[in-house]
Parts: sequence; structure tokens; C-alpha cells
Amino acid sequence: MKRPTQQRGATLIEVLVAIVILAIGLFGMAGLTSAALKYNQFSRMRATGLSLVNDYAERARANLAGFAGYTHAKAYNASTREAASTDPTPPPAACEVDTSVPDRPVNTCGAAIAAYDLAQWLTNVANRLPGGTAYVTTELADAASGVNGLPATRVLNIWLIWRAIAEDVGFGLRQACPIAGANIAAPAEVNCMYFRITL
Repeated sequence: MKRPTQQRGATLIEVLVAIVILAIGLFGMAGLTSAALKYNQFSRMRATGLSLVNDYAERARANLAGFAGYTHAKAYNASTREAASTDPTPPPAACEVDTSVPDRPVNTCGAAIAAYDLAQWLTNVANRLPGGTAYVTTELADAASGVNGLPATRVLNIWLIWRAIAEDVGFGLRQACPIAGANIAAPAEVNCMYFRITL
């Protein structure tokens, strides 16, 4: 008589080890998915910010007479929208260009157009970035000594500021915000992008 062959299979310990290995793999996949979503969101915000900054730079470049009016050095408050961010933006104040002396026209429209551009641009920033606003400073540097005929260099320093998932600056996504001027109380929840543009 032949003995029946013994059945062989996985023991309970082998099954548990397989489950642990599978769980570790799934946790790793979850971490990768979370990081991919985070990078994707930041890339989208960066592209949006670049579009907004290009818009503002073109507005300032088209209105060099009112360049000083493109400054917006206001403390950040994530819980409220900008006072000027209403749709539609009010039209610019009445102004005119005095051409009574053809060689030296006087442009009084610069400040009015700059105020209009700033209000409309802040509306776009608030609508396209969550809790978004901007902190903008302007610089006017004379041409190098000994160089004649060159106009002064106009520089825009633009920080776009918005609320997002708390992230450490050292992780590589966030940039340091102008905390002293913008009065940012919670830097871990606030994201910034800095642009320096020469007109």
C-alpha cells in the first residue's frame, strides 16, 4: 500500500510576512503619490504666479511715467481679501497729457493708470491664488557713472504670497517670504514666490 503524499502549503508566519511586505509597499506608494500631488500643485501655482508677474511687468513697462505707483508694500492678512480686489475694477481717474509744449509733454496719467493697474492686478492675484496677495517694491537706479544717454534702470521686486499646505522652507518648494515688511505671522502655512524684474 502506498502512503498518501503529504500536502504542503504556506504557514501562517509566511502569510503574515507577505502581508507585512505588501503593506510596506503600499505605504511607500501612498507617500510617492502624496509627494507627486504636492509637486504638481506647486508647479501649477508657480505657472500661475509667473503668468501674473508677466502681466504686472508689462503693465509697468507700458506706464513708465507712473512707475513709482506700482509699489504695494502692505502687511499680509490671509483671512481677508484686498480692499481693492473687487470686480469689476473701477475705471482710472480722469487724466490728460499736456502737449502745449511739444518738446516737453507733461503726462499726468501715470499715477492714475498705475492705481488702476494695481487694483486690477490684485484682483487677479486674489482670484487665482488661494488667500493670495502680493508685496511689491520698486527700485530706480541711475545709469553707471561715465555713461551718458542711458535712462535709469527700473526694477520691480515682486513677492507673490498665498496660503497652502504647511511646508518647510528646506524641503525645496517654499521660498522665504519678506516677513519683516509683509507681517506674515504663520510662515509655515504661507507660500511665497519672489521675482526680480528689470524694465
